[in-house]
Amino acid sequence: MHHPFTLADTSRHTPDMEDESWQESFFLGWTDIRNKVCGHHHISLCPYLGFAHVWTWLIVDGVEVARSQENRIPLPDRDLRDMKVGILHFIAGESIRQLHLTADFQGAKVEVDYEGFTDPVHVEINTGGKLKLGSLHYESMGSVRGSITMGDRVIAINGSGWQDHSWGPRRLSSNPAGRWVFAVFGSDLAFSLYVLSAAGQSFTFGYALVNGEVDPIESAETGFVVADDGISPISNDSLLWTRSGRAWRITGKVIGTALVGGPGWTGDGFHWWMDGLTRFECGGRVGGGILEVSTLKAPTDEIKAILKAQ
Repeated sequence: MHHPFTLADTSRHTPDMEDESWQESFFLGWTDIRNKVCGHHHISLCPYLGFAHVWTWLIVDGVEVARSQENRIPLPDRDLRDMKVGILHFIAGESIRQLHLTADFQGAKVEVDYEGFTDPVHVEINTGGKLKLGSLHYESMGSVRGSITMGDRVIAINGSGWQDHSWGPRRLSSNPAGRWVFAVFGSDLAFSLYVLSAAGQSFTFGYALVNGEVDPIESAETGFVVADDGISPISNDSLLWTRSGRAWRITGKVIGTALVGGPGWTGDGFHWWMDGLTRFECGGRVGGGILEVSTLKAPTDEIKAILKAQ
């Protein structure tokens, strides 16, 4: 799972193929479970269509209080190392582990500094050859410090974060359902888990970060509980087995939720997920992060074949 990423990889990339689904995405998500606040800040650039999108929201006191949903805005001119897209402004730090973000919501302003516990980790998100989510993807988990300003109210942020950067062809329709967990307990223990469906199969991958070492996840039981609306996560009781032979049990309770998603590129349909600001426990330790649920919204080709609908 290791890849020699450098500061150059934090810059904007040029498509290396003629594919209208080629895109470049950049994301920072963070949580502070003590203050019950959470931020989700995602941009995606599609050079062939000449558009960008911004999907970003803010949870305060366990409730969504601000959102910016811009699905087709002009591509920015500047590089990802210092880029303004919609209400978001990303500035890369001197180290590949550092990132500063400003989000100017209507009625709320977020300023956070993120620092990864390690250099970015390469994760093969097209596991199994069925998923088409990007040619290259790196991510990291770390700490966030900053503030939220809402009128006269200022909330100090002292929590955990997850940052990623992907580029290459992306067909969101290749992944009709899935589960994702990021859970941070400290610089010595954190987890990033994916269980994604594609072509009638389920693919499990991710890693445990233990004392700075990456231990790939080989199998898992997510144990998600989802609300009666069919998409909002309530809790989890997850079991993970890693390559080193270790097993971990992580439980979590959702504090607040917010929708994520929008239209895919090049007629790839409309896609959505529900994220939950979550308080986790593992071996007596308490941490923060996100549970994400994507539920199956239409019959897949495999389901149609079984039910003889084709």
